[in-house]
This record gives sequence, structure tokens and C-alpha cells, in this order.
Amino acid sequence: MPSLSAQKLIRKLRQRKHRWQEQLFVAEGPKLVQDLLDSGLKAHSIWSTVDFPEAEFIEPELLQKLSQLSTSNELIALFPFPDYKTQQLNRLLILDGINDPGNLGTLLRTADWFGFEKVICTNGTTDIYNAKAVQSTMGSLARLDIEYASIEEILSQYPEHQFLVADMEGQSFQEMESSQISKLALVMGSESHGPSQEWLQRAEKITIAKGSNSQIDSLNVGIAAGILMQHFAS
Repeated sequence: MPSLSAQKLIRKLRQRKHRWQEQLFVAEGPKLVQDLLDSGLKAHSIWSTVDFPEAEFIEPELLQKLSQLSTSNELIALFPFPDYKTQQLNRLLILDGINDPGNLGTLLRTADWFGFEKVICTNGTTDIYNAKAVQSTMGSLARLDIEYASIEEILSQYPEHQFLVADMEGQSFQEMESSQISKLALVMGSESHGPSQEWLQRAEKITIAKGSNSQIDSLNVGIAAGILMQHFAS
């Protein structure tokens, strides 16, 4: 059973400031925890209502009280922030003001799938260690080099990259040859507000053309990013 101090810590980690102070985040569910372990991340603590390697037992009622999700899982664990760093910087994903943690987690998982090993979040993007975001990544956050930075810091740190920002008024991405872009930084803005004006002014705009019979005015940011990352992955 988790001690009273451990229970207090788990509750504290509901808040971003405490997660960053402690450099710890909460992961729930056997599959997610196993994915994180398989990715080389060592758990700080694990408690489970069922048999699980190196886990201490926890009563289901207590797990439900400590869970940060609407439906509690069989297991809850604490992990340190990953310190994975990559030298593969040819394909960057930049997330500008992504507020929905579910979308953020999906974007990280999609970046992992298409080999975009470096993800940079602008300071207006929600916390990647939010419980819902962690759950949506399905372990990908342990395999990605992720950081938070301002737009100016990003532009100054990667002067050799070609910055492309997804926008409704841009050039069709299909007109661009991925093989001709040696260093790419793909910028995705929030669904509700789109990319910031600074990105629109300083990056090349690209768009995904919709079908001639389409009645919708936008794509989910995770779907749009997946289409673009697939095109520019190679």
C-alpha cells in the first residue's frame, strides 16, 4: 500500500507546478506502464490491484481515489521525467499553443510513429505530463526528445531548418517534395486559434486541400499533423 506521504505526492502531481518541481509524472494502466518500462524508463514507484512485476498492492477503493482519470485502471505508477536526447534533428515537430491534452498526446504518438524524434512545444502548449496527455501518448513520450521553448529560441537554435506552418491559406503540401528538404521543422497550431501570427509571418505556409464536396471547415490537428508527417517523414 502507498504510504500517506506517497498518497500526498500522487495528489500533488495533479498540478503542473508540482510535477515540474518533483520531476515526476503519473501513469495509469498496465499497458501504458509496461510501454514506458519497455522504452527504458525506470519507475519511481508502482502500485497495482493485480499481479504486476515490482508493484506493491493497492486497494481498488484507494486507487480510485488517487486516479487522475475519469475511469481508474488496475495500476498507478510514478515515473521520472524522461531525459531522452537525440542527435537526429532532420525532422522536428513544433507544437504551437496546443491546449487539449488528448490532442497533444496523439501528436506525440504520431511523431513517434513517423520518426519525428524531436518535439518542441511553445510556452502556450499544455503540459505533456498532464494525465490525459500521458495516457494518449501510450508510452511515446519516453522515446521522444521533448522540450518547451519560445518561438525566438526555436528560430535561433535551428537556423538551417526550413520552417513549414500548417495553415488554411497555404500552398498545398503535395506540391512540395520531401526529399528536397534536408532539415524540416513542421509547425502545428491550435485547432481553435490556428498558428500564432509570428509563425505565419516567419514560416512558409502549407495546407491540406479538402475534397470538392466537403462541408467541414477544418481537420482535427492530430489528423492534419499525421497527414503532413507521413508526407515529410522520408
